[in-house]
Amino acid sequence: MKKFLGKILFCDFLSGSAVLCLVCLVAILAAASNVHAATNSGEIAINRYVFAVSANNGGKGRPVLRYAESDARAFANVLSQMGGVAKQNVYRVTEPSVSELQKQLDMLDKKLVSARESRKSANVADNSREEVLVYYSGHADEKGLRLGEEIYSWKEFRKRIDALNADVKIAVIDACGSGAITRAKGGVAVPAFMVDKSSDMKGYAFITSSTQDESSQESDKLKGSFFTHSLVSGLRGAGDASGDGKVTLSEAYQFAFNETLQKTEATMGGAQHPSRDMNLAGTGDVVMTDLRSTSAGLELDEDVDGHLFIRDEKGELVAELYKKSGRAMSLGFPAGKYSVRMERPAEFKEASITLYDNNRARLSKKQFNTVTVEKTALRGEISGKRTCENGDAAKCSLDSLDRNGISRTTFDFYDRDKEPRKGVQLGLFATKTKDYMVGSQVSLFVNSADKDMRGIQVTGLLNIANENIDGAQISGLVNYAESVDGLQLSYINWASESSEAAQIGFVNAALDTMRYLQLGFVNASEYSKTHIGFVNASVGSGVQVGFVDAAKDADVQVGFVNVAKDNDVQVGFTNVAVNSNVGVGFVNVAAWEGGTQVGYVNVAPKSKGRQVGFVNVCWECEKTPVGFVSVVGNGVWSATTTLNEMGALGLSLHLGTAYFYTAFEWARPFEKGNGFKHFEDRYESGYGIGTQFGKYGNHFELEYMLLNAYDDFSFSGDRDWNYHHRLRLGFVHKLFPGVGLAVGGSLNLVTLGYADKLWPKPWNNYHDDFGSEKHKGRFWPGFYSGITVGRF
Repeated sequence: MKKFLGKILFCDFLSGSAVLCLVCLVAILAAASNVHAATNSGEIAINRYVFAVSANNGGKGRPVLRYAESDARAFANVLSQMGGVAKQNVYRVTEPSVSELQKQLDMLDKKLVSARESRKSANVADNSREEVLVYYSGHADEKGLRLGEEIYSWKEFRKRIDALNADVKIAVIDACGSGAITRAKGGVAVPAFMVDKSSDMKGYAFITSSTQDESSQESDKLKGSFFTHSLVSGLRGAGDASGDGKVTLSEAYQFAFNETLQKTEATMGGAQHPSRDMNLAGTGDVVMTDLRSTSAGLELDEDVDGHLFIRDEKGELVAELYKKSGRAMSLGFPAGKYSVRMERPAEFKEASITLYDNNRARLSKKQFNTVTVEKTALRGEISGKRTCENGDAAKCSLDSLDRNGISRTTFDFYDRDKEPRKGVQLGLFATKTKDYMVGSQVSLFVNSADKDMRGIQVTGLLNIANENIDGAQISGLVNYAESVDGLQLSYINWASESSEAAQIGFVNAALDTMRYLQLGFVNASEYSKTHIGFVNASVGSGVQVGFVDAAKDADVQVGFVNVAKDNDVQVGFTNVAVNSNVGVGFVNVAAWEGGTQVGYVNVAPKSKGRQVGFVNVCWECEKTPVGFVSVVGNGVWSATTTLNEMGALGLSLHLGTAYFYTAFEWARPFEKGNGFKHFEDRYESGYGIGTQFGKYGNHFELEYMLLNAYDDFSFSGDRDWNYHHRLRLGFVHKLFPGVGLAVGGSLNLVTLGYADKLWPKPWNNYHDDFGSEKHKGRFWPGFYSGITVGRF
């Protein structure tokens, strides 16, 4: 066979023919399996190359894809790990322009020519074969590949692939409208092609994920395209139908075809139909991957039965398959930790397993443990909104009813309808519809809709929507709906699942997601985007504004009292959280880990942010608090008793960190000439700030203190005082843990303050007085020594 090309393109987000893509990919892998070089005479040595291209950006007017790059990486990885492709033969091209893609293909072609010429120059018998597997995931249409704002036409792209100097060329194209590349030559279906090392295959194969007028689809759940995901799972071993430890092209194709068809036939994009154009000559069986060639393996025992989801330690889905009981299965993965989830009807189990190099681990049914399943909101495979395009059958029914239904208006005392309804129901007392409805229900007392409804319910007492209502419920007393895409306006609004718009009333409740707004006296939901009320409560919250706000996880809370387990921003009088990022209020308390706290009192056992307040308390701070009193468990907390040049015995307390601490001091001088037996009736007290050089243990410290100096020892309110400014530089020598010797010098400046005279001075009267009678000042250098205890 002469040339072989298969390519699968991943398209916009929609649907297409993943099955056809699968056929192509299988063809690609078939050629790839022959990459292994044979060592025995008479065997064909296969040199295999992978050229993987990804392009998420398809230009203006086209949604940016999310998984084209990861699809290309997954395809290249499985062939590198299990398909015999050497690492130096793997080419990855991301978001190329047309010229850049052509340049990269030219570089690959030069390598192919060089390898062939080197064998000829060495007079080596040419019993080898070059195989090139080209993969493309991205945007395309009937004109060609969409690379940003440029188009690489199908004709030119195919011509360039055909011209590669390789014996076999396989192109797999995962993109919308990719079937146009096969249509250029007729694109007829032929029997599956398979070769082994002894075959003499040459030719090409083009395989695409969709026909000319179809879209290919990618999935948020799979984090990739349906087709590529299914193909890679098959190549990992899920497609090994014969159980011989090898996955052939036909096996991989059949597995990917079935899986892709099953996953896409229920989506609104519709089932994908791959197309192909092949011109291959040769016989044999192409082995795409060999499970025995992987560094590690996973053996599933015969008793394992169910839908399996295998994820790596990063949580990424690496394989998905349905395993029936009765036969064992082998899968190949790199060494590492994996979780395996097994789903059966009403049964969910998980197992964790670690794979090691050169070892195959076994997994049996008894190793799985039952797990609970979290209830999730209804969402399509492509986005989180309920739309017909995303596969929501109810929305499709409503769309069809809206387009094709005949509008009618009815009136009765109790207006009932069992059929799908479009129009207006008027009931003097009540209305009820048992099937889908598009329109309005209006009554004095009760409106009820059993199935999904699009429109409005208006009544004096009670509106009921037993499934989803897309529109509005307005009543004088109670609105109830399973889920709401719109507005609920009443005294009590209740959504048993999710609410996608707004609830306005006295009491609002959504037991699942509240996407936009709850406005009322009491608001409660499992998750809320915005709560505005007197009392707001939710498990997860976006913004809560009220007098009392409570949430397990909160983004922003603004209120008098804010309480959350995990919080981003709290602004209020009292803010309490287990883990807090930002708290601004009078009292901020983080029960475990705090971030930035700004308030009068800030408390956090562990603080990763800055505390700014009058009182700061944290047992383990990463940043230095700023405040009047800062108690830091891993910082500075010490007491020092000193004797200075004034003959004053002082006691000071340091609180904070080595970078910044606050100091509190009280001192009283001894009477001069009495041998330190009696104190004068004078004393000093004050507040200061300081920093340490050398951090903890032995260190220098620089400190400024402002002391009030009283000339009588009295607690009466009539006292006058001097201001004593002191700048002190000292050294603390650690004698042993918790105890140190403190010595140093100081510069002292005393002013009158509110007193009539200056009294602070050194014992030896070496001070210098200056100023006028009303503005006296005194200056002198001083010294001190003492004992420090605590953490310093």
